[in-house]
Amino acid sequence: MSGAPFSLDGFRRGARDGVPLAVSIFAYGVGFGLVAAQAGFGVGKAVATSAAIYSGSAQLAAVNLLQTGQATLWALFAAILVINARYLLFGATLQPWLWQAGPIRAYGSLLLLGDANWLMTMRAIRTGEEDRAYLAGTGAPIAVGWLSGTALGAAAVSVLPRPEALGFDLMLPCFAAGMVTGMVHSRIDLLPVAVGAGSALAVFHLAGPAPAIITAGLAAGAVAALLHRGEA
Repeated sequence: MSGAPFSLDGFRRGARDGVPLAVSIFAYGVGFGLVAAQAGFGVGKAVATSAAIYSGSAQLAAVNLLQTGQATLWALFAAILVINARYLLFGATLQPWLWQAGPIRAYGSLLLLGDANWLMTMRAIRTGEEDRAYLAGTGAPIAVGWLSGTALGAAAVSVLPRPEALGFDLMLPCFAAGMVTGMVHSRIDLLPVAVGAGSALAVFHLAGPAPAIITAGLAAGAVAALLHRGEA
């Protein structure tokens, strides 16, 4: 163990950088809270779902399955597992850098890992960030925004309009497009994006949104793995 820095200053810098993202994540949380409440979730259940799953895409897929009236425990588990499997890859990319702070700090930081602060932290690492508390710092305000937004949306379902009327249904696609823009470095990187989008469109018309998300993730991931299989 190299004794990598893990300081309050690093946490503060991460939190400062995470606050602007937390504002948009708060709005996304409001959207999920509205959807969850319309599906019969109370405030407590909606917030517990956001805390336990901590993934907007997986939560929306799970709620969609529940609304069909045909969801089984195994179907819900499979949908959440496959959609959230990307966090295994996120954690693997952070492991060489984060693990130097020790297992307790590393695992504790990963509890606050999300799409937005993973991308932010990877960019910080490339520019020389050494304080491992930065990851937890970026995740803290985002987690607060997500959970508080969920609570507000679920509590105010009777007075707020449907999520579509507020444009919340576009937040996930816009956020995903922003992540893709930040990660694409050459034309070949667009191939997994195209395969995932094509797979999602095809499956959506046949089986609905939840299977479409799962299929897109598997197809795009397989193509990306083939393209970069020789890279260290």
